[in-house]
Parts: sequence; structure tokens; C-alpha cells
Amino acid sequence: MKHTNTPSRQPAWSLLIGLCLAATLLHTPVSAEIYKWTDATGEIQYSQVPPAGGVKTEKIQGAHPPADDPDVANESLQKQVDAMNKSIAEKAEKDKEKEMEKELATTNKRNCATSQDNLKKLEEGGRRRYLTADGEIMHFTEEERQEQISAAKEEIEKYCNP
Repeated sequence: MKHTNTPSRQPAWSLLIGLCLAATLLHTPVSAEIYKWTDATGEIQYSQVPPAGGVKTEKIQGAHPPADDPDVANESLQKQVDAMNKSIAEKAEKDKEKEMEKELATTNKRNCATSQDNLKKLEEGGRRRYLTADGEIMHFTEEERQEQISAAKEEIEKYCNP
């Protein structure tokens, strides 16, 4: 009797199950957990493995799988673009407000110094000449000088203590 070694064949159904399982695994979206933490040097770290030693971490959601429908993907992208544009506009507005506050603080500081200087000169008393905004030289009566002192004190209150 002659023996022939024939390779054993797997039944067709086991091959079919293997192919279905592979297709299912390839189609299943993979979303690994991502960990974020600050290390001892103050640097932010990211990893798929949490750090050792009980360091406080934050779990970050991984990227979503791509949408099957292009319209859904475009809508999602448009929402992200709109959110980013809104964020940029809000930041620009905040930056503008900060710049305006900085300019106002500079102006108040300058006006405060001018008002304090004016008060000092007005309180010195005596017969002094004063230069008006128009460039005229004038002398104040005592009543006018007192009015100017009151006005200078109001300006100091306004500009030096905003």
C-alpha cells in the first residue's frame, strides 16, 4: 500500500469565519485612551500609558473614526471651523479690550501727574501767572484760584483713583 501525504484541508466554513472576523476587526473603530499630565519639570506630557507613581492624569478622548457620509464629515468640519473662528474673534476682542485698558491706564497716569502738578502750583499761592490752553497768560483772583484748586482736586480723584 502506498501512502500519500496530502495536506489537510480546513473546512470552508472556518475560512469564512476567519475572514468575517478579520473584516469586523478592521472595520471596528479604534479609540485608544490618551493620558495627559504635568511632569516634575512642569512640562505637559501625553501618552497611551498612564504615568507611574500615582501622578494625577486627565483622560483625553481620542479622535473619532472618519464619517461614512461626506456630508456628515463636511458638517462636522464646518462646525469645527466655525468654533475656531468664534474663538479667534473672541481672543481678538479680548486683546483689543486689554490694549484699550492699557491705553486708558497710561492716559490716566499722565492726567494724574498733570493734575497733581497743577494743584501744587495753585496751592503755592502768591501772585502767579498761569498759561491757559489757548496760550494766554492770565492772573487768577483768589476766588478763581480756589475754583481751580477744587477742579484740580476733582481731576486728581478722577485720574489718580480710577
